[in-house]
Amino acid sequence: MTHFLASSLLLCSFCLPGTLVNPVHAQEGDMFPSKTGALQRAKHLKCTGVFQMGNQWMPCKDFNSYEQAIKNEKN
Repeated sequence: MTHFLASSLLLCSFCLPGTLVNPVHAQEGDMFPSKTGALQRAKHLKCTGVFQMGNQWMPCKDFNSYEQAIKNEKN
């Protein structure tokens, strides 16, 4: 249920006007309720920092950095 809720919040946040985040490029489960979880994922992705999306946290300093880290992880 937690993953479903997080995924729903993630997808809803992409519907906000002016939001540049593309859900196609976001990995399911990469939104965290705390900075700590996002920081741990950032370490795994080999990026730094975290950023907030609504009341959730995502790894890397911003979404562009996150997208690059995801691309690097897949290679």
